[in-house]
Amino acid sequence: MKSRLFGSTLIIAGTAVGAGMLAMPLTSAQMGFGMTFILLFSLWILLTYTALLYAEVHQYSPIDAGIATITEQYFGMTGRLVVNFILLFFMYAVLTAYITGSGNLLFNLIPKSLNLDPVKAQKMAALFFALLFGAIITIGITLSDITNRFFFTLKVISFVVLLYLLFGKFSFSNLHYAPTNNLLVISALPIFFMTFGFHICTPTINEYLQGDHQKLKLAAILGSTGIFLIYIIWQMATHGVLKQEDLVAILNKDPSLNGLITAFEITTGSKTISEIVRIFSVLALTTSYIGVSLGLSNAVKDLLAHFNLSKSNLMVGAITFIPPIIVGFTYPTIFLSAFAFAGVIFAFIGVILPVLLVYKARKKYPQGKRIRGGNIALILALLFAAVIIFVGSFPELLNLPSVVE
Repeated sequence: MKSRLFGSTLIIAGTAVGAGMLAMPLTSAQMGFGMTFILLFSLWILLTYTALLYAEVHQYSPIDAGIATITEQYFGMTGRLVVNFILLFFMYAVLTAYITGSGNLLFNLIPKSLNLDPVKAQKMAALFFALLFGAIITIGITLSDITNRFFFTLKVISFVVLLYLLFGKFSFSNLHYAPTNNLLVISALPIFFMTFGFHICTPTINEYLQGDHQKLKLAAILGSTGIFLIYIIWQMATHGVLKQEDLVAILNKDPSLNGLITAFEITTGSKTISEIVRIFSVLALTTSYIGVSLGLSNAVKDLLAHFNLSKSNLMVGAITFIPPIIVGFTYPTIFLSAFAFAGVIFAFIGVILPVLLVYKARKKYPQGKRIRGGNIALILALLFAAVIIFVGSFPELLNLPSVVE
């Protein structure tokens, strides 16, 4: 069980520390480190709390119950169908972002002899990435856990090497940059919010931990805290090395992961550093892809079981991976937009839904174990989610600046 707790913690951390982390410098370039720290700290507190709310409601449900099944316990069939639709929509959007991001990072590996233009090369690289790791996830969680541990270990090693090289070029003066516009922190909120989006893995981890709710809560706390610390170190490294005006200028020309790698090469003058950034980025995308795919496959199985349809690995794998591959193939440059869109949806999954479930569960099971905070904490969480949804859905009403021009 200790090994499973460790593996569960890594799945949580690996799910979040991926494409969201890579999107951070793209969205925080104009914000400065100070404002970025405040935003990350606030989101860490909020989303650790809501993850613990999910752990609380799991104690009243079967070990293998998915989020939609739990919702049906309290809101009936209508609630289940609404949550199923939102869950699938959210996770398909995230996987689409990951797939397009992988193509943006890996297309240079396509042999030049094929004479493919960059867009076709990017699509081929994305397809290879999606199919390879989709097959691993389709086989089962045990192989997924082993694969995730392997790539997570490589990711940690590459991250340590990268930090060592970056801090050799670190300048504290670069951390003192003020935001170019104070409203940028609001503009960046939906994308940053997504960086802690590991909650969809809660049912899978609960089942993996055999319904041990104390260990589920511990895995959530350890995983989210690890995510926060990694993000702060990453932000210190990028903001401390890359001058704000140079980074903004480069990203305005190419607001993609490849643009970020170019920024590292130009501002540090080191091809080695930029390529290690690329390696780390690919590893981070991989662990994140595994975590989100596990959550999506769990939701698909939950839906198929409800309608008494086949839950074979092949069927689940096809429903899980074909839709995001098609969308990613059709729109290969929607990395940031897909992420921002997913952030708006995640406000419901990561905050509103666990608050509503816990509220109903506490009324139905007044003697159950509760997370501290009472109704006041639940209301504050709902208000935060409402802000995120409004900002992400109607930025033009607030006349908000773009995080990348």
